[in-house]
Amino acid sequence: MIDNTQHNFGGKWTVEKLNILSSYLSAYLKVLKNQSFKKIYIDAFAGNGKITLDGQQEEIEGSVRLALNAEEKFDEYIFIEKRKTFAKELESIVEKEFPTLKNRVKIINADCNDMLNDLCQNTDWASSRAMLFLDPYATEVKYETLKTIAETQAIDVWYLFPFGATQRMLPRDGNVYDSWKLKLNSLFGDENWYDTFYIPDPQQNFFGDENMIKNVNTNELSKYIVRRLQTIFPAVSPNPRLLWTSKAPLFLFCFAVANPSDKAIGRALNIANYILDPNN
Repeated sequence: MIDNTQHNFGGKWTVEKLNILSSYLSAYLKVLKNQSFKKIYIDAFAGNGKITLDGQQEEIEGSVRLALNAEEKFDEYIFIEKRKTFAKELESIVEKEFPTLKNRVKIINADCNDMLNDLCQNTDWASSRAMLFLDPYATEVKYETLKTIAETQAIDVWYLFPFGATQRMLPRDGNVYDSWKLKLNSLFGDENWYDTFYIPDPQQNFFGDENMIKNVNTNELSKYIVRRLQTIFPAVSPNPRLLWTSKAPLFLFCFAVANPSDKAIGRALNIANYILDPNN
């Protein structure tokens, strides 16, 4: 766990998400410790292994190091990073800091959607289980990719949904740019979000034209995101954690289970729901 009392910075949400991830990593590995499945950790936006806190020179341990430093070990680590320079830095970190795990690590310089689709379709999921961390820089993760992940029936998914970016693409007057519509369609999987988020303006203009206005608040948008995930995953935590900047919600940290067995769902949700509860 990361002690957030040691850091004074604007991105409190960064520490919060890493604490959640760290807690689930530990629990996941302990639960599957004596299982015969090959255990795989996938970080689809691995970065360069470094996180510099806002306004400070100090670096904290990012998701890559959290995974590699976990007391129990995965059989395989797959780090996907689209930026070549970052991928090279990850190679250096593994070489210097984790030489004993080098043979278990794959660092892939590729687009996350392309690589995840390839991994999901070409892995023997009958003998493997995986934990996937999706921490996109913006709105890169496609709904179609999530469907492919769910079809494996073998992956636990932590998805940092770009809540703030989504809100910015939903103007109050309903005039959503075409490029934003395409992006939102990709995020949600269809065009129905518009009829969900917008209603006719009860105060029509002078000429009687029908204008649309935004009709969705933070809580309703959060629930909609969960419902979209529930259409493809057998189980989704009903209470994702909303991560805030000092002024506005930035991400919605969601958890989904691809394994349809009642035992796997119960085990995974019990752990995730406890970790996501802000009172714990």
